[in-house]
Amino acid sequence: MHPLIKNRRSLRAFNGVPPEPEKIEALLEAFRWAPSSNNRQPWRVIVVESEEAQAEFNECLNEGNRQWAAAAPLKMIILGNPEEQPERNGQDRYLLDVGMALENLLLQGSDFGLTVHAMAGWDEPKVLESFNIPEPFRVAALFAVGYPGRTEDLHPDVQAKDNKPPARKDPAEIFFRDSFGQAR
Repeated sequence: MHPLIKNRRSLRAFNGVPPEPEKIEALLEAFRWAPSSNNRQPWRVIVVESEEAQAEFNECLNEGNRQWAAAAPLKMIILGNPEEQPERNGQDRYLLDVGMALENLLLQGSDFGLTVHAMAGWDEPKVLESFNIPEPFRVAALFAVGYPGRTEDLHPDVQAKDNKPPARKDPAEIFFRDSFGQAR
């Protein structure tokens, strides 16, 4: 397995130094070059940089994420458009496409030595309103981006999360042969 995949972590401490503009552009390009069904690319990214927009972003977070993400010098809002990748067989396929683009962003950030952390704890109606996002777009994820900081500077509850060693389920729990539940 490539070390970039194995060593990538979603840590929460930032040192306050913003990523260089060329690194931000490379993150966005990595996102843009992700695969998507029929090459529809049903995604958009809002790069949140100004002080005012950052404050608005922080207000959209749940309290747990606000404890650490407010310190990130760069934030991103990842959007998906369900109409650009219509559902098939009752499945919102645009989410798969956006997910692949998110992974590109995470891996590119890791390659640059950045902390790139996706969040799910936010208020979607507030994000949509605060950032003038039109229908039919949906918020897929919020991201905090910056250079790693010191874990010991985080709130103790957040430190405990970051100090936990990475873990994955045992392969026997998730990989099967020919039929669900059949040992591989």
